[in-house]
Amino acid sequence: MAFQEADSLATTTFLKQVGQIESMTFKVSANEVSTEEFRDFNLALNYRDSLISAGINDVVLNYFIFEEEKEFEGVKEYVSLIKLNDLFIPESKINAAREDILIAANKLDFKAYYTLRSRIFNDIKFMILMGILTLFIITFLVLLFFLTFVRSKNRNKANQIKLYQSIVGDPISNLLFSYELQEIQTMTYGEVKAIFNTEYFEVDLFKDTLIKEIIYVNKNLKGDFKDKLKEIYLILQLDSFSKKKLKSKNWEDQASGIVELHEMNIKDAVPQLGPLLQSKVFLVRTNAVRAYLHLSPIKDLKFLADQDFPLSKWQQMSLYRVIKEISKDEQVKVVSLLDSDNPSIRVFGIKLVRLLGRMDRISKLSQMYPVSTYAEKIEILTTFKALNAFTELELTHRAFLNGEPKLSILAAELMGVIGDDTSVDLIIEKLKQNNNSFEFKKSMMISLFSLDKFKFESIVDQQGDEQLYQLRSHIKDTLLAYV
Repeated sequence: MAFQEADSLATTTFLKQVGQIESMTFKVSANEVSTEEFRDFNLALNYRDSLISAGINDVVLNYFIFEEEKEFEGVKEYVSLIKLNDLFIPESKINAAREDILIAANKLDFKAYYTLRSRIFNDIKFMILMGILTLFIITFLVLLFFLTFVRSKNRNKANQIKLYQSIVGDPISNLLFSYELQEIQTMTYGEVKAIFNTEYFEVDLFKDTLIKEIIYVNKNLKGDFKDKLKEIYLILQLDSFSKKKLKSKNWEDQASGIVELHEMNIKDAVPQLGPLLQSKVFLVRTNAVRAYLHLSPIKDLKFLADQDFPLSKWQQMSLYRVIKEISKDEQVKVVSLLDSDNPSIRVFGIKLVRLLGRMDRISKLSQMYPVSTYAEKIEILTTFKALNAFTELELTHRAFLNGEPKLSILAAELMGVIGDDTSVDLIIEKLKQNNNSFEFKKSMMISLFSLDKFKFESIVDQQGDEQLYQLRSHIKDTLLAYV
C-alpha cells in the first residue's frame, strides 16, 4: 500500500516537473462551472485549486491520453513508459533553450519597420490591386463631381431661360399688336431696347432666348407680323449675334446660327455660310446647304455639286422641299449636279429632273446612261417613264436586253409607256423564254397589254404557262388594276 502511494506521488511529481507530455491532456470539471482543458499539468492543478478555494465542490481532475480518458493507474503506466524511453524534455533543458533563444535575440538589431506595412509593400500583386482600386475610387469621385456640376449648371441655365422667356413675352406681343410695321421701321435700337426694359439685354443667353422666341412666333404668324419680327430682329442687331455663332468652334452654335439666319431670311449672310458647306459635321453641313440655297440670289447648285460628302436620302428630301418653293422665274440649274464627281449628288440631280419635270434635261440623261453607275441607271429609267421620254426608246430596248434584272424590269415597264411594234416583238420573244422571274413576267405582260391586246391574248394561249394565265386574269380584272 505504501509502495502504491509512493508510486503515485512519483508520477504526480514527474508531471509537475515536466509540465507537458506528448499526447496527454488534463480536464478540470465541476458541477457549477464548465469543463476546461489543459495541456500543462501545473496549469490544470492551479485551476483546480482556484476552484476549490472559491468554494466550489466536487472539483474533478481527469486525465486523457490520445484523447481517451484514463484512470490514474493508466496514467502511471504511461508515465513509466515515457520515463523508461526518455520521451520527455527535462525542465532544465527547456529553460536553457529559452535562455539561448533570448540571448540570440538580444544580439540582433531591432527593426520596427519590418511590420505588416513592409510585407504589404513587398507584395506586388496586392499593390497592383490596391492601385486599381484607388484609381477606380478616384475616377468615381471625379465623375460624381462632374455630373453634379453639370446637372447644377444645366438646372441654373434652365431656370435662367424660364426667367428670360417671361421677360421677352410681353414686349414682343406689344410690338406686334400695338405698333404698325412703318412705326417699327422708324424705331432705333435704344427705343426697342427700352420696350423690353431689362438689365439682361447684354447677356448672351438672354439674346439667344429672345431669338428663339422670335423664331417661334415667326413660324406661327404670317403677313405683316413676319415683317415686323424681322425688323425687330435687325434693329436689335440680333443678326450679328447669329452670324457670330457661325465662327464658333462649337458645331451646335454653328448649326443654331445657320437655322436662325435661315428662318429670319437674312440674305447678306450668304458669304459667311460658304465655309460651312463642306463642314465635317452632318447637321451643320445639311443646314448650311439648305440655308445657302434658300438665301442665295443665284440658284446655281454648283456649290452642292462640289460637295465631297455623300448626300443622304434625308438631305435629298430636305433640299427638294427648299427647291420646290423656289419661284419658277428663278429656275434651278440642275445640270451642274449631273456633272458632279460625287455619285450621290448625280443621283439627286437625276431625281430633281424627274420631280421638277425638266424635259429639257432628258437628252443629258441619255448621254449619261452608258457610263452611269447602276443606281444612276435605275433613276434614269424611272425618270424616262415619269416624263414619257419617247425619244429614248432605243436606249430602253438596250436596257431591256441588257440582262440586269432590275434594269430589265424597269425597261419593260417603260416600254409600256413609250413602246412601239418593235417593243411588242421584243417582249414576246422574252416571254417565250423559260428563265424569266415572276416580276419580269408581270412587268412584260402589263406593258404588252397596254401596247397590243390581241398579241397579249395569243401569247398566253400559245405558251400554256400557268403563271401567264394567272397574270392575264389579274391584269384584266379592273378591281385589281392597281394591285
